[in-house]
Amino acid sequence: MADDAAWTASEFAADHVSNGAGAPVEMRRIAMPDGVRLRVAVWPKPERARGTALVLTGRAEFIEKYAETAGALTARGFRVVALDWRNQGLSDRPLPNRQIHHLTDFMTLVDDLDEVHRQVVAPVAAETGGPVILLAHSMGGLVTTLAMARHVDDDPGRYAAVLLAAPMYAIHSGLLPRWLVRVLASLGLACGWGARYALGQGDYDPAEGRFRLDNKITADPRRYAAFHSPFAERPQLRVGGVSFAWVAAALDAEEALRDGLPLERVRTPVLLLSAPGDRVVRAKVHRAVAARLGNAHLVEYPDARHELLMECDVIRDRVWADIDAFLDRTLQHKTLAPADGSVVG
Repeated sequence: MADDAAWTASEFAADHVSNGAGAPVEMRRIAMPDGVRLRVAVWPKPERARGTALVLTGRAEFIEKYAETAGALTARGFRVVALDWRNQGLSDRPLPNRQIHHLTDFMTLVDDLDEVHRQVVAPVAAETGGPVILLAHSMGGLVTTLAMARHVDDDPGRYAAVLLAAPMYAIHSGLLPRWLVRVLASLGLACGWGARYALGQGDYDPAEGRFRLDNKITADPRRYAAFHSPFAERPQLRVGGVSFAWVAAALDAEEALRDGLPLERVRTPVLLLSAPGDRVVRAKVHRAVAARLGNAHLVEYPDARHELLMECDVIRDRVWADIDAFLDRTLQHKTLAPADGSVVG
């Protein structure tokens, strides 16, 4: 566990803050029912608050990476909440090798999301006023979709709008066929290696911090550095590859999305942003899931890589224009809450 000083808002590195986002007003440690502690950040309330935005990161990511995204949301009137998932960022990591990204069931992250919503998001939203929206990237998008399916009956209106950027509905396995990936994951579990690195996985390689034109995530060197530079400056943030159990859990989630979950009954307005040439997740599955979701709109960016929110300006500007148009349509009848607490229709 990182020392307590790492949890304070003052530790939010200034060189990772852009677009006027500033540091979060506070960092919290939130205990889950199983005792795992998650790091949660809450940004200041905008002068004229439009609502609350919950930001869910992707695999191996951390709150600081989303400073620019928080700035963009704050500029649009949203009070931002973000978290580090268990086993990454500065949340608890139970394995002796803290870099192994281990998970046995993605529903565990849905449980964590529900608890963060109860302990942090709902109170912040009540204080801020206006609707709650959710913006999720990659693995966070998978967790969000699983959560919407879970609450399709008991709390279908939890989020007024959901923005999914390159959701991890299916991991990209390169040339390996899916059946072989499943066999290898099952073999690892059968051998008792569930918490060990899967084949081909290992600790974070600092060489990844050097920008290469053929990288999988973004064509923008500065935004690439916003992800990798903190790993050099604060090694406790580093996350390596995934465990055998993580791979098996990802495949289980993929199958549930394809066959078992009531996606057609999800009525939450969803904007699904996809890069058809994505080399991190299988983008073709985005079309299939969007077609099944009851109220989804898919937008594709053929010239983009996986990190749609951190792409070069020419792409990122289009992404935010599409987000703005979607939110304007979706939230047009929602109330706004100025900082003084009065309500504007």
